[in-house]
Amino acid sequence: MNNLVTKLSSVAALIGVLGAIGAGFVQYGKVMAKIEELDKRKAVISQNVNLDPINEKISSLEVGLIDRIKKVEDKIKPTDLSEIKEDISKIREEIASLDIPKPTNLKPINNSIKELESKISELSQSVAIVSKENELQDVLIEEIKTKANNPLAN
Repeated sequence: MNNLVTKLSSVAALIGVLGAIGAGFVQYGKVMAKIEELDKRKAVISQNVNLDPINEKISSLEVGLIDRIKKVEDKIKPTDLSEIKEDISKIREEIASLDIPKPTNLKPINNSIKELESKISELSQSVAIVSKENELQDVLIEEIKTKANNPLAN
């Protein structure tokens, strides 16, 4: 009897799975038919929208923009930069005529700067530690003063 129930439940499960697969294919067929139907239709566009107010707004904005551009162009003044170029070339010539020795090896100077930076960093850490120690000592001194002034503490 147990074997019969097991076989029947297996058959029922198989029928359920086949039904689900069949339903999936049916839905797939419906979707494909709908797609084919939509492909066969011709696109019909009817223009019932009145675009005249938008076109008027665009033209008025265009006129305003052109007016603004004209105002900006009127404010732009051509500038003669030839004098500035001459001044720059004179300054370059003066700099070139100066006998300033160019440093050839900056490595020792850079190393010294790095050393100084590390020592400054160490000193700042030491100062911070000493500052905290001073704060702690101030707190301890205040506690001792409070204890000394309290007649019940002794």
